[in-house]
Amino acid sequence: MRIGQLAGTCNCSPETIRYYEKIGLLPPAIRRDNGYREYETSHQKWLGFILRSKALGFSQKEVRRLTDLATAPSSTCQDVHELILEHIRDVRVRLSELKKMEASLLRLEEKCIDETLHECPVIDELMS
Repeated sequence: MRIGQLAGTCNCSPETIRYYEKIGLLPPAIRRDNGYREYETSHQKWLGFILRSKALGFSQKEVRRLTDLATAPSSTCQDVHELILEHIRDVRVRLSELKKMEASLLRLEEKCIDETLHECPVIDELMS
């Protein structure tokens, strides 16, 4: 299949596919004599794997680790489990930071009054 077909199947852009191919997350496509890339079902499988991993918030580095684990004969499910646990810890830290950010924004929002911008307590606080 061509890049447009693969992109449509996986609901991403051709640029995303080219990028993942360029950085080595996605195996290179076969190049036909006419210069077009030709993708196989294995590319669709790997691209889906990458996109689902990204949707779960895995960083590019973590996705690479996952793909490496998936292809290394010596990898174990425990290796993947450890990576998942590490990612869960990171997500929990981010959630904590987001809750603090939300509390700060709610505190600022409570200060909002219907006056002119020059009398805005939120702007005043952010400027101080």
